[in-house]
Amino acid sequence: MEQEALAKVIHTAKRKKNMLEETPHQYMIRAVLAGIYIGFAVVLSFSLAQPFFEQHAASTYFINAIFFGIAFCLIVYGGSELFTSNTLYMTVSSITKETSWVDTGKVWIYCYTGNLIGLLFFAGMIYFTGLFQSIVPEDSFLITIAEKKMNVPTTMLFTRAILANWLVCLAIWIPLQVKDDVSKITLMMFIVFTFFISGYEHSIANIGLFSIALSSPHTTMVSMEGFVHNIIPVTLGNIIGGGFFVGATYVYLNTKNKVEYQIEKVHTLEEKKYL
Repeated sequence: MEQEALAKVIHTAKRKKNMLEETPHQYMIRAVLAGIYIGFAVVLSFSLAQPFFEQHAASTYFINAIFFGIAFCLIVYGGSELFTSNTLYMTVSSITKETSWVDTGKVWIYCYTGNLIGLLFFAGMIYFTGLFQSIVPEDSFLITIAEKKMNVPTTMLFTRAILANWLVCLAIWIPLQVKDDVSKITLMMFIVFTFFISGYEHSIANIGLFSIALSSPHTTMVSMEGFVHNIIPVTLGNIIGGGFFVGATYVYLNTKNKVEYQIEKVHTLEEKKYL
């Protein structure tokens, strides 16, 4: 089962690499779309949670997290390119030497840039809708969360980012091992819900949150300095979470040792005797 999942990951990574080489503009548009889809989910999550936040309800964080997985479904089924999931795909393909680390670097750079452009475009669109312009900063759940995230110590951000993309990439890896779409979507929704409600740090989601926060009425605790302070360690942590703790780990766990090869060879020879 895991061997099949690894083969799918490698095949997808090679397709990403070829798309970038052959039609880089199309790849960039797919990355832009992923950023926009994340933006849709950010607005949905915080718009749903705002009335509960105003009532100081204990369920605020639950409501905030429950539907964020919709973004992941849009990305996977919409054929767009998300940086954090590409940390899994490209790490696996490069460790197995189906692509090079140079290929991995190119995909990551293009994808991250496209995600950023998509999120900034979406934040501009949201600004002109005026949806968040009438909310007093102190009464805004979105601004409250942005304040907290921008003022967390660097080491904590880095660790939370590892855990975030560990889960996000499991939301890619585990559904590869089931057949029907209903099961895949359910798994994605629950795993992404787990990462979101736990308070972990996802670089692309944070860019979406911060872009909207900075373009809306906000307090002095929300700033460009806080944006940079958060995004750099979170991006690095996301790479390790998805690339090492999921990608490299499962490649290692599915690497056969000499004893296993010998046993498999014996079984193959025995099967041939009866053919």
